[in-house]
Amino acid sequence: MRRRLGTRRLLRAQLTALLVLTALTATLLFDAYGDLHRRPAEVRDRIAPAVLEVAAARTALMTAHLAARETLEEGLSDVVGPGEEYRTQIASATQSLSQIADRQVGSEDAELGPATISALLVAYSEAVERAGSFAGTRVLREAWFRSADAILNRDNTGILHRLDALQQLQLAELTEETSFTGAHERLWWWAAAALLSLVALLAVVQGQLNRRFPQRLNPYLLGAALILLASWFAVPAARHTQDRLDAAHAELAGVIGDLHGTTTDDELELDVLRTRTSEVAERVTDDMNETGTRAGAITAIPVGGGAVALLCWLGIGRHAVRYRHRP
Repeated sequence: MRRRLGTRRLLRAQLTALLVLTALTATLLFDAYGDLHRRPAEVRDRIAPAVLEVAAARTALMTAHLAARETLEEGLSDVVGPGEEYRTQIASATQSLSQIADRQVGSEDAELGPATISALLVAYSEAVERAGSFAGTRVLREAWFRSADAILNRDNTGILHRLDALQQLQLAELTEETSFTGAHERLWWWAAAALLSLVALLAVVQGQLNRRFPQRLNPYLLGAALILLASWFAVPAARHTQDRLDAAHAELAGVIGDLHGTTTDDELELDVLRTRTSEVAERVTDDMNETGTRAGAITAIPVGGGAVALLCWLGIGRHAVRYRHRP
């Protein structure tokens, strides 16, 4: 009677341990996989567009400044003011700043926020327009244009400096969303540890059952083990998604780095940057969209966890029932 009670308790303890560890493993793997595959959409829909809008605003402002300077130096401002190219680029920069405000990436600092930069842009535009209005008075024209140049290029407080600082904040947020470090990495280690522990527990339970019952192999526990082995296919899928995130980070960080060293004197470089920004936007969008199919596979994790739990219950329950009815 004592042996029967001990076996029944052992079976219950085995089943409880397996069910608890299965639930823990499925939860951790679901959270780890979901956390990784949530981030491509965040990069595609919010962070990358914000980074590229700042790049577009900065490029447009430098192009506008260059166009206004050329128009003023050529003496055409009495006819066309700062010029049509200048006005087109200022309108483009204004639109980009509006988009940045909507996305709220790295712009929580009031001094670096789009509202502050937009106010400075208004002051800059007024100074350029005033410079254009003094076409016949060189001293006043140059004085107003120097004022506009200071608003745009002044160290620490100029528009371009603020956009650079804003992009550094955006780069920090981009790094956080695309890196496999810190909490992101620990979550996968915990999931792997739980999964290995569950596999080990299944092996121990199988061994204990072999010693107490005549059947050498429990088909239900074997099925549970096969499902657990199949769950490792989540790792290459996750690795591929992380590779796409790393590529997006490299592309966007490259744009930020190139803009940081560009000035209003680099007309040819500005054309190259406009082209590259457009190409980077397309590549990042394509890479992030590519992860969508793997993101949908997350539903297999709770389904697999439920199947493992059911197989464990059937595998141990069949012994519990048979043992309870033995004379």
